[in-house]
Amino acid sequence: MDTIIVATFNERSKAGPIKQRLEEAHIPAEVHDESSMEKFWFVGKPLAGVRVKVPARDYEKACQLIHEWDRADGLLRDAVRCPECDSSRIEYPQYARKSVLPNIFGAVAAGLGLIEKEFYCMDCHYTWPKEGRKPSKSKPHMAPYYFIEGVPQKEPVTSGNR
Repeated sequence: MDTIIVATFNERSKAGPIKQRLEEAHIPAEVHDESSMEKFWFVGKPLAGVRVKVPARDYEKACQLIHEWDRADGLLRDAVRCPECDSSRIEYPQYARKSVLPNIFGAVAAGLGLIEKEFYCMDCHYTWPKEGRKPSKSKPHMAPYYFIEGVPQKEPVTSGNR
C-alpha cells in the first residue's frame, strides 16, 4: 500500500494524537519512527524522525482534516514545519531511502564537516539549517518558485545589503 507523510515530529508521543484522530475519522494512519536510523547515520540527536503516514488515496482528506484540527486546537503545534511554506512533510537530514551508497557518503561528508545537515521540505523543496545555526551562505536558488515567471523573489542576502 502506497503511503504519504502528512506530519513530521521530533518525538513519537507527539504523533499519537494525530494518528488517533485520523483513525476516528476512518482514515487508516501509521506512525513510523526512523529516529534509530538517524542515530545510525551520525545525526546526533534525532530530529524529524517520526512521521505520520496515510494511504495515498486518503491523503487529500487527511490533510484537510489535519489543517481544520490545527486551526481549531493547535494539533500541529509540536510538528516540525517548513519556514517557507508551513508544510509538515520534512526530512532531517536528507537521505536516500532506496540506496545505501549516497547515505554512507553523506554521513562521512557530514561527519567531516564537508557538508551541512539540513532540514528538507518535501513540498516546496526548501532547505534550512538546524535551529540555532546560521545558514552557511545565501542560496537564492533554493527559493521554491525560482523558475516560475511573474512570482516575486526574495532578495538574496549578501554582504552588501545586510
